Amino acid sequence: MIRFLRRLGLVLGALLLLGGASVALLGEIGSPWPRTWWREAAGLNLPLPGRLTLEDAVSGHAFTNADLRGRWTLLYFGYTFCPDVCPTDLAEVVQALGLMGKGANAITPVFVTVDPARDTADVLTRYVALFSPRLRGLTGSAPSITEAERMFRVYAVKQPIRGGGGAYLMNHSTFFYLVGPDGQVAAALSPDLQPRGLAEAIERHVRG
Repeated sequence: MIRFLRRLGLVLGALLLLGGASVALLGEIGSPWPRTWWREAAGLNLPLPGRLTLEDAVSGHAFTNADLRGRWTLLYFGYTFCPDVCPTDLAEVVQALGLMGKGANAITPVFVTVDPARDTADVLTRYVALFSPRLRGLTGSAPSITEAERMFRVYAVKQPIRGGGGAYLMNHSTFFYLVGPDGQVAAALSPDLQPRGLAEAIERHVRG
């Protein structure tokens, strides 16, 4: 727990360096983050209706539906200027994979931005590096991000900060989407599971 809190502190500090706008966002969270668009479920096996046309921030390569096939993928939608929820949840992913030991090698963790206007490839590359060298960061054009949100039924909407001079938050749902080697959504898992519960849920689906 102490290591986790120290890491979270480092992450939040790094966010301040990534952009001045993040300073204005700290402590500005208003209503609770919506988590109701998906209900936690085991064995969803839901196909993804649509076409992904995203970009890997580090490599610059395209990320499409084909990249979700052949292995297990854990996706999380958020944004780099998020003051607390996103860094906490991503740290939880890293902890969960650490608890899985060698079994984590079968999982590709992916962070998809819901704020492509600010989350350029360079910004996203620096951000994901704060958590794990295994974490992939995906960005893209506004229409391609909107399509990805639609496919995964992600809720994301801009929330201007009153008196913030144009600064804004992104109010968004916060599930981990576990996609199986068949390219279908096997589960939508809540961060409320905590690292141990998340690791156990992933392992159950992988053993399946």
